[in-house]
Amino acid sequence: MRIVKDGWKFIIPLLMLAVILFFFWKIASLFLLALAALTLFFFRDPERKVPQGKDLILSPADGKVMDISEVEEEKFFRSRVKVIKIFMSIFNVHVQRSPVKGKVEWIKHKPGKFTAAYTEEASGENESNLIGIQNSDQPDSNKDRILVKQVAGRVARRICCWCKKGDNLIAGQRIGMIRFGSRAEVYLPQEIEIKVKKGDKVVGGETLLGKFPSGKGGLR
Repeated sequence: MRIVKDGWKFIIPLLMLAVILFFFWKIASLFLLALAALTLFFFRDPERKVPQGKDLILSPADGKVMDISEVEEEKFFRSRVKVIKIFMSIFNVHVQRSPVKGKVEWIKHKPGKFTAAYTEEASGENESNLIGIQNSDQPDSNKDRILVKQVAGRVARRICCWCKKGDNLIAGQRIGMIRFGSRAEVYLPQEIEIKVKKGDKVVGGETLLGKFPSGKGGLR
């Protein structure tokens, strides 16, 4: 099982302290070993079988679809769009992946609060990171834009972004992580055909969230 590189700086100290305490305080040592095992589980990063198709839009995260709605997005699209909100429990894989193949045109980190990620207020008030992806073949077309929003939660107070402006991504490529439970949101053009519904469980890099309309080309 692949482990996120950043996770080792939490796992190794816990293991070392557990070994040291084993000779003096076995109960504490066992507790630390259990904590290290849970941390190892949290930072797991399994490989995924990424579906192939120019018109496909994949889930950026593991979790459960909280809501699907339409909103006015003023940062990247500057228009009315569809949004799919995905809640990640502490038991989900927390690595985010690119929903499509394209170029990172815009990244914006927004400081904020750390309220519970499952509340409606979290989307607008919590600390977040936005990643705007654009089809490089049509750099001025909103119809081929995708926006991924990483949202911090009450426990998750660290958003990691592993891509930068100008990067060319492939569908399913790892783009970041939110530590210890939170949510991810995907903003899509109104023309997109949504393939999931509220309550569905999704898998990052594998589950189909939607499709570009036939003839639109999608993100190649």
